[in-house]
Amino acid sequence: MTLIWRDAVINGIVRLTETKDSKIFTRQELIDQQLPLITQEADSTGETPSQTLSRVLQELRDENLLEFIRGKHGTYYSLIHNIDIEHEDLPNKVIDKAIKEHKLNFNNVNVSEKTIETRQRIGQRRLRSLTLNNYHSRCALCDISDEKFLISAHLARWADNYEGRGDLANIVCLCRFHDPLVEYGYISFSDDLRILKKKSQSQMINLVLEKTNQFTNPIADKPNAKYLVLHRKRNGFE
Repeated sequence: MTLIWRDAVINGIVRLTETKDSKIFTRQELIDQQLPLITQEADSTGETPSQTLSRVLQELRDENLLEFIRGKHGTYYSLIHNIDIEHEDLPNKVIDKAIKEHKLNFNNVNVSEKTIETRQRIGQRRLRSLTLNNYHSRCALCDISDEKFLISAHLARWADNYEGRGDLANIVCLCRFHDPLVEYGYISFSDDLRILKKKSQSQMINLVLEKTNQFTNPIADKPNAKYLVLHRKRNGFE
């Protein structure tokens, strides 16, 4: 079956990165190792197939399927499929792009292996940075904006929800006072982000609850209803 150039190039990138066991590749590697098969699949060589390839690579960048790393050798990182943070060392810009495109996986691995543990921590730091940026470096439930007091808090917990680990729509910026109240179920949220509360026997907790009345929306990636439902169910709100 004849493919359009775009699909043939994607197939070539997938073959190349699987052969290398790395999602980092150069334009020249793609030309040397995959261009003949790409033109065969597309049933079109044209007068300048390498220029056609460059045009398609730019289109894939525009579609956020590739991240351009550096210019000297035309080095790219493939975002065609999801990325496992533990697999290889990644530049921050690639991690950030993968997070924003919902393509970063954090796997269940033995974190006693130092390299893997380091890569996971780098990914978690990027998640925190993007979460704080998304919420203007301010708690979603109060006016605390000192970053020493801010936490990137998962609605569906890390251990319970694999797909939500790297999803900004599952992560809320909270201060160190509100984080445990959300974690332990004194506060939850409706699908339209109204605040739901449970009273405590502690006067101090009730005082904080009394002062907590509004959720401040982020710039983008608002909490997704599927994670909000999981949080409410886990904490007995439904």
